[in-house]
Formats: sequence, C-alpha cells, structure tokens
Amino acid sequence: MEETIKEIVDQFFKEKKLDKVKETEDALLKQFGKNFVNKNVKQITVKEEKVIIKTNTIEAKTEINLYKKTLIKEGKIIIK
Repeated sequence: MEETIKEIVDQFFKEKKLDKVKETEDALLKQFGKNFVNKNVKQITVKEEKVIIKTNTIEAKTEINLYKKTLIKEGKIIIK
C-alpha cells in the first residue's frame, strides 16, 4: 500500500513538473543560501520545458544570471 501511494505521488510530481521546481530551488539554496533565496526569489515555475524564476530586485536577477548554466542540467532558465 505504501509503495502504491509513493508511486502515485511521484508520478504526480513528474506530471506537474514539480520535481524541476524542487531541483531548481535546491540548486539555488546550495549556490546562494537560504537567506538570499528567501529575500530575493518570489516564485519558481515551469512552463513547457523552461524554468522561470521571478526575483524581487535587478541585483538578484543579475546574480542568478551569472550562475544559471550551473543550476540545472536539463532545460532552460528564464529569469524575470
């Protein structure tokens, strides 16, 4: 029973692409730290195969742009 629920939840995450959001958030936390992410990142979403990161300031946008190639392996990152 437990395995069935876990499989359903995992499938749901993959269908809604929440796994990419989590992967991106983890990469941001590792690169910049929790304080930076909490203050400067408004939202992380996935549209088609692109990860969209909305920031509060232009400085945060610039900082994330410097490291966006190393944040996720697959897909494209758009910073707004």
